[in-house]
Amino acid sequence: MSPVVNKYGDLFAMPTSLAHAVSEDLHMGAGIAVGFREYFGRVEELLAQRKRVGEVSFLKHNNTYIFYLITKKNYWEKIVSLSNILSCLFHLRELCISLGVNEISMPQIGCGLDLLKYEDVLPRILSAFHNCPVQVNIVTPPPQVRGMAVAGDSQALRFLLARGKLPGTPYPRVAGLCGSGWTITRLLQLLNEMPDNSLHNVLVLIGTTDVLGMTAAEPSKARQLLRKARGQCNALRTTLSMKVKACCRAVVTTVPPLPKILHPKEGDNGRAVYFWTSFNNILSSMSENRFHVVDLEKHFVSDGVIREDLFERFMGRNKREDRIHLNSKGMRVLEEAVFALAPFQP
Repeated sequence: MSPVVNKYGDLFAMPTSLAHAVSEDLHMGAGIAVGFREYFGRVEELLAQRKRVGEVSFLKHNNTYIFYLITKKNYWEKIVSLSNILSCLFHLRELCISLGVNEISMPQIGCGLDLLKYEDVLPRILSAFHNCPVQVNIVTPPPQVRGMAVAGDSQALRFLLARGKLPGTPYPRVAGLCGSGWTITRLLQLLNEMPDNSLHNVLVLIGTTDVLGMTAAEPSKARQLLRKARGQCNALRTTLSMKVKACCRAVVTTVPPLPKILHPKEGDNGRAVYFWTSFNNILSSMSENRFHVVDLEKHFVSDGVIREDLFERFMGRNKREDRIHLNSKGMRVLEEAVFALAPFQP
């Protein structure tokens, strides 16, 4: 089992011991180090330990420890040696064992202002903690658009891609709190793994896979899925109220009118419309101050007709018919609808 676990959210919300990289002078004037200085202070106590490059100083904080990996001598140095990183990690390992620490959380050390690549740092972490009882959580904030973390299904994934927040090649199937084909159930699983108060403002684009599943199922099964969706939407609201900080909110969108399933079909008798409308009504009925639901229908329908120009006609190398995912123009309409909201007032 790998000693490294990737997690998303606010590092300072983790209920574990923490670690990060600093310079020997403990300046901590930029990046995530500022948060450590403001949260924990006691810089003179750290300096009194007289640790050098390649070593680790630490503070006892309540029932946890805060570790400072000294990876360079001066704060203004831009080049950090990977050998210094490795030395610090081995020192950290020994400290964790001697102090009885079995879980620690850290950012991608050396990969921010120090410009190292995580693919170079990760093997050093794995090497230092190999055959060690200490679990290392690498905590990163989820990708954001205009100050909002983005979570959800493939619509959310494509929204991040459209805003240049993810590399387009190869096409990512999962990124942060987003995943292709994700349902509300899958998103809840991921959110429940996060500590409370670990998210700031978050935009949630979810439900497309759930609605598609209802419209494709047998009638009795589809009704069961719809009843289940009510409980899932309620669970999503409850979970986000715990994971999002009290001064922030979650903005959740309804499922846009999907041309592929909502255009009249012979023998359909409005079945797809019923499940799409019912799901969105369930979601909208739960809107409140910190779980604000944005109804997308009015933005994607004109004079009673779905605006197909806002959806991809074909997708993939084989150019299969789509008419489900928003295209770049549709993404702009979505963004305008979401960010037209008034600022959140707790």
